[in-house]
Amino acid sequence: MTEQDIRRLLDQARHAIFLGEELLAETPALTQEDYLDQYEARTERNPLREKELLRQAITPLLATYQHTWKMDNAAAALMTGDSLPEPEDETEWLMEIYDEMMNTDTEEEWEQLIGRFMPRSDKEA
Repeated sequence: MTEQDIRRLLDQARHAIFLGEELLAETPALTQEDYLDQYEARTERNPLREKELLRQAITPLLATYQHTWKMDNAAAALMTGDSLPEPEDETEWLMEIYDEMMNTDTEEEWEQLIGRFMPRSDKEA
């Protein structure tokens, strides 16, 4: 999967979470700040639809994210002695990703989050 493919899937997930709709192929993604503005202006939500769109976009990226998360968690445990409990199933992993996306306020932070979905070797950790 190319970096462009990964970015598009993440944009689809972000679009689902913040706007509650599918990101069409011809539609460009917004900036994180624009997504936040539109999210705050929304008056209706369909959490089931949002969750399904999020799941569809994230499923192809989940293994890479899990690997990166586990490496980062192990590194934190070595450096600080603290680690987070690992999510137990796909639903908990989706909630972990959802929480990360919802706590991303700027486009710069969004770019950092994208890096968590990029494949990397164990040597880079």
